[in-house]
Amino acid sequence: MLIIDTKLTPPSADVLAKESLAGNEVWHVPALQYRPTGIGIDLYGFDAAFLGSPRAVSLAKDALKTFSGIIFTAGNRTAQCLLQNGIPVAAAGSGNGAGEDFPGFLKIRKVQKVAWISAAQTAADLHRIAQENSIEIRHFPVYETSPAPVDEEKFRKLMHPVAWNFYSGKAVLALKRFIQKKDVVHLFGASAEAAFKSVELSR
Repeated sequence: MLIIDTKLTPPSADVLAKESLAGNEVWHVPALQYRPTGIGIDLYGFDAAFLGSPRAVSLAKDALKTFSGIIFTAGNRTAQCLLQNGIPVAAAGSGNGAGEDFPGFLKIRKVQKVAWISAAQTAADLHRIAQENSIEIRHFPVYETSPAPVDEEKFRKLMHPVAWNFYSGKAVLALKRFIQKKDVVHLFGASAEAAFKSVELSR
């Protein structure tokens, strides 16, 4: 089966080899593109930071290398990016949404002021997370995403069914026009699941 992977970064060699052995072909077609906002990151006074994605790590790593507070991440891939840059991680989220993960984070270390470093648009309700966990959150929107250009003709000529790998709600919405009911859709993360449910209702 043809698998269309929509993540910004291409699948690893191990993933490609595994799919090839299973008889699958993988296309890497980023659903989104991003641009840095250029916002400054001053972590003075924060006792914790939350990193929402590998892109956030790449844009904030210099500030984080001298940060003395505790660091949480949205998932394992983001945590791995930090570790590869020599930056320690206290805990990685489940990928089911930061709102579900924060009570567990705070059992590891009770913190008061969190620097939330992510895309400008985030699926998390920062106000609710702050209220429910009695913490203060300041958002540092280090990049913005938008739909990436795709080869419309190539996509409309696809032989279905195909499989789709989506990693965010914005990615689902960017490519929803090409998804057919007989396709296989793999959703990674709460925002992707929520967006696909809304697509299903409208199809």
